[in-house]
Amino acid sequence: MSVKQCLVRIGCALVVAAPVQYACAFEGGVSPYPVSATGEIIAALPPVPGLFVLQQFNYSSSSGLYGNDGEKLPIPFHVSTAASVTRLLASYPFELDGVRFYSQLIVPAVSLHLTVAGQSSTQNGLSNLTVSPVIMQWHPTRDLAIATGLDVALESGSYSASKASVAVGYLSLQPVFAVRYSQPDGIDIGLANRVLINQRNRETNYTSGNAYVGEFEAGWHFAHWKVGVVGAYLNQYSNDVENGATVASGNRARSFGIGPSIVFDPGPFKINLNYQQGVYAANTTKSNNIWLNVVFRLM
Repeated sequence: MSVKQCLVRIGCALVVAAPVQYACAFEGGVSPYPVSATGEIIAALPPVPGLFVLQQFNYSSSSGLYGNDGEKLPIPFHVSTAASVTRLLASYPFELDGVRFYSQLIVPAVSLHLTVAGQSSTQNGLSNLTVSPVIMQWHPTRDLAIATGLDVALESGSYSASKASVAVGYLSLQPVFAVRYSQPDGIDIGLANRVLINQRNRETNYTSGNAYVGEFEAGWHFAHWKVGVVGAYLNQYSNDVENGATVASGNRARSFGIGPSIVFDPGPFKINLNYQQGVYAANTTKSNNIWLNVVFRLM
């Protein structure tokens, strides 16, 4: 099945929370995880108990679909999304052998505008809620942090199998393992590894392929400031399956983006602004993303 056939078949593609991923890989060309969302917030969990908020604002845009060979396809296409994502993080008041424990709820609200071959659509609504029942973090040394947990993207949100949507219609289990080395007045480097284990969409009997997502950050601290780069890589490693049959064998989503990041962290709150330019894409889009992240303690 060609990408063009895929778009026609699903009614100009389905859409998920920013940054959007398209083409004939994943159902409707959509990743259940907004690749690039982590930015510089890798293994950056509070060392004290309380309820914390990470408020994220994102604008994403893309003007091209890319085929399996990474070449741009001759299909008139433009998509843009604006998203407000609220992450509530509970930090528990106990440790076990130096390990701290956390839980998280992610609520993404998205506004989408999509144009394919002159046909436009707009949708506003909630994307898939994500819960992280248990996140664990420990510090083998003062400067080294390791974190792991399971994100569960729920089968929820404003989903439709027949039109462009800001949610996907299935559950996605996403184990995460992150490591970060950060010196208070020196280098800061981190890597977050995520696996997308996608479940069957019960409405369409379609199972999107599984994928690996690697997100990274690197920078240097200057007092309350940090400047550096952030980026993200996605590689779908298994085929999509529909009604028990493989869909377009080998047509799997791949993407890479990178860009500058600046952080201001005076202590009571932290602000991060980053831009990630789509550099490579196959069976998806080159999405360009601007992220504004604000972290503060709620109670």
